Amino acid sequence: MLRPTQRRLRAQSDMECVGYYGLQMSDEYTLTPAKTEHAEGIGRVIRDAIERINARDYPPAEINRLLRNFTTENVAALLEHRQTLVALVGEEIVGTGAIQGAEVKSVFVSPDWHRKGIGYALVCELEEMAASRGIETLEVSSSLFAKQFYSALGYIEKSRNFFGDEETVHMTKAIAPNQSS
Repeated sequence: MLRPTQRRLRAQSDMECVGYYGLQMSDEYTLTPAKTEHAEGIGRVIRDAIERINARDYPPAEINRLLRNFTTENVAALLEHRQTLVALVGEEIVGTGAIQGAEVKSVFVSPDWHRKGIGYALVCELEEMAASRGIETLEVSSSLFAKQFYSALGYIEKSRNFFGDEETVHMTKAIAPNQSS
């Protein structure tokens, strides 16, 4: 079980995940398992990122469909099926990510907190969680915007898929299982 972790954003040389392209020093943040009471804040971060970032790559009808997927109620339902983390600065949720089986899901960081290492820390923590369960390969369905981010973390593009007008990039990464945790 993941315990809340206090992290200070670190320089690239301190990073353990392969291929990360750089961090900025910033405020401290905490990664902690999501609780039901986090659903509203998680949904807010995801919807904000979709509206401000993903809207650059997808048509308005697709953005509206995605926004409906992440209402507070829908996020609360997802929390029942996924191991979800939140990144907190103080009491503010600034990022989230989840793992479901061997798939990384819904990694989003508030656009105001991009490029500060939070997404990187979330993915690394999710990889550690998967490795502790003996998972050897992780998958992610990346947005067009996030493809470069996942590539920098060692994920390899396998295919492109369309769900309506939403193009996603199916990527995988081999991780070293660690069943001693």
